[in-house]
Amino acid sequence: MTPPAPLPVAPDVHLVRSLPDGGGPLRVAINSLVIGGEEPVLVDTGAATGRDDWWRQVEGLVAPVDVRWIFLSHDDADHHGNLFEALERCPRATLVASGAIAQRLAAHRRLPLERCRWVNDGESFAAGGRDLVAVRPPAYDAPTTRGLFDVTSGVYWAADCFGLPVPHAVDEVGQLDPDVQVEGSLLWHRLLSPWVVDVDPVRWTAAIGRVAALDPQVLASAHGPLVLRRDVARALDLLGDLPGMPPAPLPGQADLEAEVAALAALAPPTPA
Repeated sequence: MTPPAPLPVAPDVHLVRSLPDGGGPLRVAINSLVIGGEEPVLVDTGAATGRDDWWRQVEGLVAPVDVRWIFLSHDDADHHGNLFEALERCPRATLVASGAIAQRLAAHRRLPLERCRWVNDGESFAAGGRDLVAVRPPAYDAPTTRGLFDVTSGVYWAADCFGLPVPHAVDEVGQLDPDVQVEGSLLWHRLLSPWVVDVDPVRWTAAIGRVAALDPQVLASAHGPLVLRRDVARALDLLGDLPGMPPAPLPGQADLEAEVAALAALAPPTPA
């Protein structure tokens, strides 16, 4: 397989990519973002299982010693997998997170509070000449979640929102069959946020409207292809269909047994 390479998103903004094989017909990406400029920013730090590839891509874009900010969208393992190593290798970086994230990560390791800055939903910070605004996405699976809007480039980092399982690697959703985007988006968001089928439609529309009001040029997700300007309205409209839908189907014991059997069939024979 060709090693993953960073994908340019906008001037001085790159997606750091990984597309692990989930063992099925569809695969879900684990992405993060690097924002360059006078004070480079790492946006999430990927999964520990892909550490070597993650660092290879990051160091191809910015020297760790030059990184000034690390923004952590939430505390899921596929977003903070390389966080503590990044804090060691990026000695000038300030961690932008929240007090709640620090409390939740304390079970793993204590954050260096003297290097932290708490930025809550709706608040902003400046990285060199760039204004970066924390805006919670409509759909999320962790209460600490905040997205990040780069005012300079118009790129909105949506954390887990706008994720999309894909049958093959693509850069942006326009490269997929439209049915794949529709079915994948509706399934993904019901799995990510099971509560969304019961949410009040008026409040849900308002949550979607917060992102629409940013007028994003690109939606970048940790778990899907880029959504470029021409497809942003469609991606937002798909979210609007979620309230009132039935819950997403979940795998059960029969599915587990079938997967175990399939793995056993692929295993090399035991020597006599």
